[in-house]
Amino acid sequence: MSDITGYKVGGLFVETCKPRQAGARKNPIIFVHGGCHGSWSWEKFLPHFAEAGWECHALNWFNHNGSDPHPKNDLIQRGIADVVEEISLVAGQFDAKSIVIGHSMGALASQKFAEQNALAGLVLSTSVVPSEVGGAKIDVPVDFSRPWGPPPFEMAMQLFFQGLTEEEGRHYYALLCAESPRAAYEATRWTVSVDKTRVSGPVLVLGAELDVLTPPSTSRALADFYGADYRFIRSRGHNLLLEPGWKETADLIIDWLERSVC
Repeated sequence: MSDITGYKVGGLFVETCKPRQAGARKNPIIFVHGGCHGSWSWEKFLPHFAEAGWECHALNWFNHNGSDPHPKNDLIQRGIADVVEEISLVAGQFDAKSIVIGHSMGALASQKFAEQNALAGLVLSTSVVPSEVGGAKIDVPVDFSRPWGPPPFEMAMQLFFQGLTEEEGRHYYALLCAESPRAAYEATRWTVSVDKTRVSGPVLVLGAELDVLTPPSTSRALADFYGADYRFIRSRGHNLLLEPGWKETADLIIDWLERSVC
């Protein structure tokens, strides 16, 4: 398998994995993690997609997992849409249009990026949805004066790490970081708007049967909102990137990319 290495761009720490044969696919993939997470959440996907021929880059938001604090905005002031800045820093390195694969909060940030930038393809995994789609609000307490989370281990297992063993869950739980309270509020009250008429190119939405954060009915509604392709993943929870069965999910995305993008 291809090795994962890291680099810095504009204060961001980015993990990358490149195919053995350079130029096998013309469009690089940018992976965008969700709230409280980091590029580590893509540790299984990066080498797998690189082996399939794509140059892969998994960014870390400012204030997350090796990236610098944001030079102007405190963590507590940044919203989900602000992550467009991070995606832009990575995408700006490439001549070709990027494919963006986002998870959870990162998938909503990816939609905001696609609203402003032409993409080769957009994949939204168990995505937080824009206000135009909405859904049942999640009553998570948020104090806007301080960083939010990470949640207690038992809650994190239920929300983030369904399907993992306790040992695996504790390993990944130790990697979680605090999140912006503004972003946490936006993700649980569906307050971020997206103009779908400005999102072009092929879109794939993934919903997971056991997801309690963004249930499959919400993911289905998101796919309908964009007129996107939709895939329903049975017996899986919110974190399709790390749960058992991740490879089947990755291969499903690869199959879609080969049919729709490449």
